[in-house]
Amino acid sequence: MLNIQHLTYLQNGIPLLQDANLQVFANQRVGLVGQNGCGKSTLFRLIRGEIQPDQGEVTLQAGKTIAFVEQEIVNSHQPALTFVLDGDSELRRLEAILARAVHDAEWFDAQQRYEAIDGYGAQARAAQLLNGLGFSNEALNYAVRQFSGGWRMRLNLARALMHRADLLLLDEPTNHLDLEAIIWLEHYLARYPGSLIVVSHDREFLNACVNRIAYIHHRIIDSYSGNYDDFERARAEHNAQQAQAFQQQQKHIAHMEDFVRRFKAKASKAKQAQSRIKALERLTRIVPMQVEEGQYWLQIEAPERGPDVLIKTHDMGFGYDGQPLFEHVNLHLRAGARIALMGPNGAGKSTLIKLLLAELMPRAGEVEIATDIRIGYFAQHQLERLDGAMTPLQHLQCLAPKETTLALRTFLGRFGLAAESENRPVMTFSGGEKSRLALALLAWQRPHVLLLDEPTNHLDLDMRDALTLALEEYTGSVVLVSHDRSLIRAVADELWLVANGQVRQFDGDLEDYKNWVERQRTRPTDKPKQTNSTQAKMARPNKKALLTKQAKLEVALTQAQAELALINQQLADPATYTSRAREEINRLNDCHAELERKITALEESWLALEAAMEE
Repeated sequence: MLNIQHLTYLQNGIPLLQDANLQVFANQRVGLVGQNGCGKSTLFRLIRGEIQPDQGEVTLQAGKTIAFVEQEIVNSHQPALTFVLDGDSELRRLEAILARAVHDAEWFDAQQRYEAIDGYGAQARAAQLLNGLGFSNEALNYAVRQFSGGWRMRLNLARALMHRADLLLLDEPTNHLDLEAIIWLEHYLARYPGSLIVVSHDREFLNACVNRIAYIHHRIIDSYSGNYDDFERARAEHNAQQAQAFQQQQKHIAHMEDFVRRFKAKASKAKQAQSRIKALERLTRIVPMQVEEGQYWLQIEAPERGPDVLIKTHDMGFGYDGQPLFEHVNLHLRAGARIALMGPNGAGKSTLIKLLLAELMPRAGEVEIATDIRIGYFAQHQLERLDGAMTPLQHLQCLAPKETTLALRTFLGRFGLAAESENRPVMTFSGGEKSRLALALLAWQRPHVLLLDEPTNHLDLDMRDALTLALEEYTGSVVLVSHDRSLIRAVADELWLVANGQVRQFDGDLEDYKNWVERQRTRPTDKPKQTNSTQAKMARPNKKALLTKQAKLEVALTQAQAELALINQQLADPATYTSRAREEINRLNDCHAELERKITALEESWLALEAAMEE
């Protein structure tokens, strides 16, 4: 169905892909993998025809259609359900014909086709897509513009899934999803009726969704049958065989060359020496194993011994705008604990981490942090707090001014930030490079406890594996929020469930949690359990009052997003770092971080109001 032959594409005059080949057949589900920057997203653009190859060709079988997720965040007044239904262009075309008053031959053909594609069930299918991606039934009628950027990306995903295409292209579809929505999407894609090419750095997602792997490396594409685990085993076997064959051939070549050196000048052996020279010339050389750039070895060193209980809460409660998020939380974080926070999006996982860090203060009860302990905190907004004008080496020198440059460079090398990367300003870094720097700065401090909020965002599979190994060997305490189940399985010894106004230990493993999620889906009308008798007696505000509050939040959210966009524009402009004082740049970074926190709080408040309206 899709045929890519001898494809070469130059980026700034340098080959990004060179003589690459790939064939995708009907009903194949292909996982496209490779390191960040290898050309995965560029290949998608070539398939869609947005850019043209410098050599070779990309051809789609005649009559076949492609669907993909738009990256533009629209600001439409359309209801969410209508916006998603528009993703099926054939459905809308047929509906326009059937709306005509004249029932001619075209009308009857359209009626027949409309029935064949189950046009009457289209609205139910669209609602099912939206429910699976986390939208409540009431939210289906909200205007697209009322949703935050992350939720609008979910709408774009639902719109692409609504398009009954022969080939579906998904580039990191799980980036804006929580674990509940990822589990639903896995089930959906596993039975997708067309062909699929998906880019993802989520090992378990790939294992569940694909039956073939296309691996981009050294500018070419190799194909492997099976899921991601099958690919890793096959690649390891191939690498081992190639390394062994190379070593054996090198011994054979050395033996022949030694014979030529010893006997070429002797008349009695000259003929045999010439024969071996010709054999060496004809020999097809096995290339040595090419080591991928960016093979990382991370180490987060253990801290000195600290107290047994690092952080504890007493009847802690918190909420936004008078709406309780959770109440009466009593937790003890002990030395060596390894905890993953689970729960639906908006339940308060990130908020709980900020409370444990004392970045937020509880509305009730208290959080007690042991004295003289170091807390390492990783959150997505911290990437923006990095000084864009400084290099990684300068960032690390600020933390360790007395350490030698050689020691700091060696340390940065473990995180793939050695050589030219250590001397580049951070403003030129990709999201993955910024994440590696943030992790390096965190690791240098040897924290007693790590509070990690989605640490794998922007990281490719190799870096995720390196981070997983580092966290497995780290002997301090870990509290983790992540939708990467491979990381959770490897790192966490216990799960805490943040849901329905409570924070409690979850009795079970990830499979049990997956079953819990499925049970929640089958009981959409269930109300959260009350945490105490006082809460049970609380008067619920009427729907009109909630809508008024939500409208105010939307105005504040729109204003904050506009301010953030303006600051992003200034921080992305290289002229900012040459024309402004360091203090002003730092102020911009602080404003950026504060706006990120404000937007997160506003979004969580919006979701809390939505949940209240569902009740």
